[in-house]
Amino acid sequence: MNCIVPPSTHNSTTVSHTRHTYIYNNMLAIRNFPRNYCSKSTLSEDEIQKFSKMANEWWDINGPFNGLHSMNQLRVPFIRNGISSHQKSAVVNATPASLLAGCSILDVGCGGGILSESLGRLGANVTAIDPSEENVAAASLHAQKLKLNNVTYEVSSVENFKTLNPTTLFDAVTASEVIEHVENPEFFIQTCTSLLKPGGSLFITTINRNAASWALAICAAEYVLNVVPKGTHDWNKFVTPDELNSFITKNGCQLRQLHGMAYNPFINKWHWSRCTSVNYALHATKSVHD
Repeated sequence: MNCIVPPSTHNSTTVSHTRHTYIYNNMLAIRNFPRNYCSKSTLSEDEIQKFSKMANEWWDINGPFNGLHSMNQLRVPFIRNGISSHQKSAVVNATPASLLAGCSILDVGCGGGILSESLGRLGANVTAIDPSEENVAAASLHAQKLKLNNVTYEVSSVENFKTLNPTTLFDAVTASEVIEHVENPEFFIQTCTSLLKPGGSLFITTINRNAASWALAICAAEYVLNVVPKGTHDWNKFVTPDELNSFITKNGCQLRQLHGMAYNPFINKWHWSRCTSVNYALHATKSVHD
């Protein structure tokens, strides 16, 4: 097993090995593991390649990920308030300027770090993982500019991370706009919940699977309005709220909140909705008992 390497005093140094690449800089360390370390996998190589090709566009606020940037206006307070309400012990060091200080968060499928950075700016100790080397490189470079030394990026799937860190647990696990891109979604949730401390929080945002999501998230968003590139989503991979609730219940978690989210692409703004027929957000907490 390879450990996270302490930040180097050099601005940037890359050391290559047969199966691992370490990228050092003055604020962050990236740990790169082989993608197929585990026999059971949530990885889709097609999905990894698709998002890797767009790695240079994560931080273009007018690019294909602008909807994710604006989604932070909903999902960051959703996560912050969920932790503060249900895990007061995780934020005992919180201050008005750092509302999540002392809280440990695993951000699964972090992409370019759009959510990871926002949580880090709230004071959380964030470990952000993504199976795309290109995505993690883009995220690390951007975070370095902000000198976020409480955010660490690693190239890894969630199951690889669990295998290599069997005793590591977090106050919260986030997977925002991720589960609809993985294989074996039930195993994905099982692995995410296994990384939670007792009483810890799981936060998911994703897309429902029904006629409305086909019409809006696929046809309108990808082929009419060009909100996201064509082929971004596979409707068959969408997960219904009932399915997701079943997954979390089987893994010892209790549903705390389920909210619909609606997006106006003309003004690039999200708002909460009572309707969960397309986008929705879920918060669950892990039982304090085994």
